[in-house]
Amino acid sequence: MTENYKFEKEYTISAEIFRDGYREFQKKFVFPQANVTALAFLILAGVFVFAVIEDNSQYFAYLLIVVCLAMAVRQWYNPRKLRANLFESFHEIENSVYKISVAENYIDISTVSTVDDVENVENSENEELPEKSRIPIDENFSVIEYDKFFLIFSGKSIFYIIPKENFSGDEIEILANLK
Repeated sequence: MTENYKFEKEYTISAEIFRDGYREFQKKFVFPQANVTALAFLILAGVFVFAVIEDNSQYFAYLLIVVCLAMAVRQWYNPRKLRANLFESFHEIENSVYKISVAENYIDISTVSTVDDVENVENSENEELPEKSRIPIDENFSVIEYDKFFLIFSGKSIFYIIPKENFSGDEIEILANLK
């Protein structure tokens, strides 16, 4: 059965585009929540500092100040550490080839190949590729266009980075107008 796609295209993602795309994803969904939580811990630490100023015999408050400050730093640091770790692990799949197929009511994204050179072809024949992901174009779907790439979202946790460098002007227009 053939699908009725507007277009199908294979593409690769460079490390620079991946880094910038993931940073933009974090700016939209991760950093706001982490910053609010860190601020809450800092305010709580301030309350305990005030309690210590009022009565410096409250030794438990000293411990709570340290814990609150540590949790605030953790909330600030963890997203940055996650991005660094994810970027480091991206280098293992940097040469993968992906395929996007855009239809009227959904998008299919799949991995076509994880082989980066001819020598690895024999070793990778037994390796199964993941099934394609179907992203419905519904109320949870959104596309944000940047200078070098698109971020395609389905909800707040599933996102795809689609680099513009591999697409023609008409294909970029189709991606930009998905709603």
